[in-house]
Amino acid sequence: MPADTALSESAASPRLRDSASRSLASRPLIWLAAAAFSVVGALFGWWVAERLDQARTATLIDQSTQRVLERLDDIIGEALDVFDSLAARGHAHCSEAQIQDMRTLLFEARYLRDIGGVRGYSLYCSTALGSLEEPYHSTAPPLRLDGGIGLRTDRTVLASAKLRSMVVERGDFNALVDSRQVIDLVTGLDQAHIEVAVASDSPRQWLPFSLLTRPDNGVFRSRPESRAQCSEQTGICARIRLGLSKPAATGATHAVIAGLGGALGGSLFMIAVSLWRQRNTPERALRQALKEGWIRPAYQPIVTLPGRKLAAFEALARWKNERGQTVPADQFIPLAESQGLIREVSAVMIRSIGEELGDWLAAQPQLRLTLNISPDELSDPSLVGQIERHLLARGIQPGQIVLEITERTMLAGEASRASIERLAAMGLTLFADDFGVGYCGLAYLNELDIHGIKICQQLTAAVATDSPKAVLVPRVTEMARELGLEVVIEGVETQEQRDALAALEPVLVQGWLFAREVDAEQLKRLYEDR
Repeated sequence: MPADTALSESAASPRLRDSASRSLASRPLIWLAAAAFSVVGALFGWWVAERLDQARTATLIDQSTQRVLERLDDIIGEALDVFDSLAARGHAHCSEAQIQDMRTLLFEARYLRDIGGVRGYSLYCSTALGSLEEPYHSTAPPLRLDGGIGLRTDRTVLASAKLRSMVVERGDFNALVDSRQVIDLVTGLDQAHIEVAVASDSPRQWLPFSLLTRPDNGVFRSRPESRAQCSEQTGICARIRLGLSKPAATGATHAVIAGLGGALGGSLFMIAVSLWRQRNTPERALRQALKEGWIRPAYQPIVTLPGRKLAAFEALARWKNERGQTVPADQFIPLAESQGLIREVSAVMIRSIGEELGDWLAAQPQLRLTLNISPDELSDPSLVGQIERHLLARGIQPGQIVLEITERTMLAGEASRASIERLAAMGLTLFADDFGVGYCGLAYLNELDIHGIKICQQLTAAVATDSPKAVLVPRVTEMARELGLEVVIEGVETQEQRDALAALEPVLVQGWLFAREVDAEQLKRLYEDR
């Protein structure tokens, strides 16, 4: 049900906007009101909008830069603590004992994704790759902090050609950090590009933190928007630069405020815009779909290997509009989250699941139902009420209901931890969804009342290939089991993947190789057949 990224109105599906366009065309008075603005009022409004946008952008840059610096301090501090601990244990460099120590410390780390043993800028071993037959040679790090700390930004990871990483190194060790743990802190800014430097350097050499954020044309806005801040703790500096082009939403806002320059005309245009936004938006189409019952659950089976016995099923929100056209979930779910309608979507889903499968599931205590929970719903008491009223009241046991929570939600702080503990105390089963995208470590999950993990499709895609990441699914599965966590492997789509996972049996898997999504009656028949 939930998704991680918000969907703006300008990015909405044409299917979502069809009804809005038809309705808007039938109301020409809105366009006549907009055309009535005077030129002077429009120019004044544009000037005001530009000043407001500049002030808002400057505030967002300052706030985001401060968050980036705090996260960099935390990352560097954690890496140095790990290096000190490894040095104190005194094992031979890159010996099996030292690699085991690295893996133990990695499990306990919050930000680190890999720890390696280096000598003279050459990598000899790491937690992910083990001991290398031939060392991987590199050059001196481009950034040098006090205390012999070296930093590399925007590095390609040996185990993944797609992942961009930051590397912290000192002495005989280095540590890799998923760049997204820093990039994701920059919010509300379009084409935001992070650059870092050393405070003591004169002049400072600014290096890109990740080229993934650089504008395609490499052109940035004027320098006053590049506000640099430096950390007294580590001596690292950061600044955020913006791409030359502004988002379309900014131009629309300027146009609206420009119209407000004319006193009477501005008031009329505000009324017209208000009517347009209330009556002619994708949000209205989504509200209508909820009201008309066009959003319904579909179910994807989760099976046990060997045997392919049905063990659970995941409920998926599906929307067919009045013309029978399917609106993709990756469009309307982010829209529901951004407009505060995700709770209504979940309420419709839970009620429908209870009506379709409540009594049947209660009679199958060995089966489990999986629901995805958005960050906003985690602490929402109405979610518990919906589950109790439509599922538990029908005889379904709390342990049969699996709530899948994203890793990013679990890192949200004490409020999330308290909500997780409350749900676990009810007897509900809690899983970390999409595990492996780079936010939580297994050890951190073990500190929470989490019962299992669902390994993400990105890791599963590497299984049965020549990629270095092919070993990650077996390793993560074994480590999770050692910590007492259940494991579901999603995205199994080929027979080669299935064969490669045979060594992990018995194991729970989900994917098109075994079953695509089905309706309630098909799910019941599938259970009976298997």
